[in-house]
Amino acid sequence: GSAPTAASTLYTGPVTLTQTATLRAIAVASGMADSAVARGTFTIKTATPSNGVAGGTYNQPQTVSLSDATSGATIYYTTNGSTPTTASTPYTGPISVTQTTTIKAIAVSAGRTDSDVATATYTLQAATPTFTPPGGPLTVATFVTISSATPGVTIYYTTNGTTPTTSSTQYTGPILVVGTTTVKAIAVR
Repeated sequence: GSAPTAASTLYTGPVTLTQTATLRAIAVASGMADSAVARGTFTIKTATPSNGVAGGTYNQPQTVSLSDATSGATIYYTTNGSTPTTASTPYTGPISVTQTTTIKAIAVSAGRTDSDVATATYTLQAATPTFTPPGGPLTVATFVTISSATPGVTIYYTTNGTTPTTSSTQYTGPILVVGTTTVKAIAVR
């Protein structure tokens, strides 16, 4: 950033910058006055963090890893939707997402501008219940089991065709289906 003179470093080719810097340059020619000083500030930004698991809707808890392409960068993150700063939680290992969560992260490195904010929302939605045997014609009375691919859910069901809610009957074991019956179920966690 200091004013260059004929005694400054001679330009011989592209200058590699690894951190934010201000370059100043002059042109000098024998028998001529030195040029005006050209000045350029080059801001080197830390790369935006990336997530090992893309944001989206999942039916099971997720383990999210963060990484950054800038060597030596420190990542800071939040899980409450606020914008992260260097006062936020430093990333030290995978983040367990057990409920719908928005992770925001920044990367910080010495001599560089902080990265842009990376944002990913993980929506956890219980998997739609499945029936065994699946719906269809039955020739005899049959026990029907209900399950969900999401661990730790509570299943509620109805046998009268109405939409189940958390006030409906809680599933605790196989249901005996004797005649034509419409079973509907939801999984809640």
